[in-house]
Amino acid sequence: MKPKLITPGELAPDFELEDVNGNVVRLSNFRGNKPVVLSFLRGFTWPYCRAQLARMRDDYSDFTARGAEIIAVGPNDKRTFQQYWANEKIQYIGLPDPDHQVSKLYRQEVNLFKLGRMPLNCVVDISGRIRFVHYGLSMRDVPDNKKFLDVIDQLNNS
Repeated sequence: MKPKLITPGELAPDFELEDVNGNVVRLSNFRGNKPVVLSFLRGFTWPYCRAQLARMRDDYSDFTARGAEIIAVGPNDKRTFQQYWANEKIQYIGLPDPDHQVSKLYRQEVNLFKLGRMPLNCVVDISGRIRFVHYGLSMRDVPDNKKFLDVIDQLNNS
């Protein structure tokens, strides 16, 4: 039996991890301040993850113009995250999660037949509730930024 997945409307599970710069990031610190897009990665060696990170980097100003933050959570270690963030000039928050603490909390699927972790993306509103969640069925199954921005626009207009 599969574990219960995260669903829209429920309170987003809180977590605390160190980011690529050594700052402690706690999801609940964003409550009352801004919506958050959570992107759970498979790792930097996978082309679809790299492409998603680049799209988010390229459109980051569209997210911040709407008062939103992006947090990318991945299985790589801190040093690998730091190198990748510096090389790719990524400005949003990167959280190394090599022990899979947060990915397990959010029930990111591990599919051994597809060689690892499947994509997972969520939008959390300013009250800390999940308003959009997408569990990818394949590595290509990742919503584009327009979908995330549309959800954020709906939240900002409600």
